[in-house]
Amino acid sequence: MYKMKRLLFLLGTIGVLSIILVGCSNSNSDAGTGGVEKVSVAALNNYPPLIFKQDGKLTGFEYDLLQAVAEKENLELEFKEMKFDGFIPGLQSNQVDIASSLLIREERKEVVDFSEIFLNSGLVLAVANDSSIQSFEDLKGKTIVATQGSTTFEKAKELADKYGGKAKPLKETDALYLDVENGNADALVLNSPTVEYRLAVDGDNVKFRIVGEHMTVDEHAFAVKKGNKELADKINAGLKTVKKNGEYDKIHEKWFGK
Repeated sequence: MYKMKRLLFLLGTIGVLSIILVGCSNSNSDAGTGGVEKVSVAALNNYPPLIFKQDGKLTGFEYDLLQAVAEKENLELEFKEMKFDGFIPGLQSNQVDIASSLLIREERKEVVDFSEIFLNSGLVLAVANDSSIQSFEDLKGKTIVATQGSTTFEKAKELADKYGGKAKPLKETDALYLDVENGNADALVLNSPTVEYRLAVDGDNVKFRIVGEHMTVDEHAFAVKKGNKELADKINAGLKTVKKNGEYDKIHEKWFGK
C-alpha cells in the first residue's frame, strides 16, 4: 500500500513538472529564439523617401529607422505591405503591431497610441510644371487628388471646399502623380518629404512644382494599438538610443541630405 501511494505521488509530481516545462517552452516560443520579440509592421510600398520598394525590397527613411530601433530593443520586424486606410483597423484587429507613416492627429490619438515624434514636415500642393495654377485661388474648378483615408485627402477636401474645386481620392501614392501627369487631375496634396524627394530624383527632368508654402506643420510617429504601452515604450527607448548615438542623424542625412 505504501509503495502504491509513493508511486502515485511520483507520477503526480512528474505530471506537474511536465506541465510547467511545457508552459515555459510555449512562453519562449512566443518571444522567438534568443528572446527576440517578433512584431509586424504595416507599411506602404510607394511612399518615398519614407518607405517604398526599390529593386523588389522595402527601403526608405522610416524603414531604416525602424530597423535601427528594432536592433536596439531586440525586436524582429515583419513588414506587411498594406493600403494606408487599413493601418488603424489593422492595429485594432491585431493584424499588425506597429503602423508606420502616420501623422499625429487628435482624432487618431483616441484610437491608437503614438511613439515619440521622429520627424517634422508639412503638407504641400503640387502641380504639373506647365500648369496654370500659380496660387491656391487658381484651384477653382480644378480637381485635387490625394491618398484615400489619409490627412492629405482631408486637406484636399478643405482646399476644394474653400476655393471651389473637387477632391478626388486615390489608393496609391504613385497614382497621384500619374493622374496629374495624364491630365486626369490638376493638383495633388502630399507630405513635403515625398514631393521634395520626387523633385530631387527627377532632377533635370522634373515634371512637377510646389505651389505656395507648407499648409500644415506635421509630426510623424509610429503607432501601436491603444493600450500597448510595452511596445510603445520599447520604440521610444530605441528612438532615444539612436538619436543619442548618432545613428538617427546618419539615416536622416542618407535620405534627406545635410
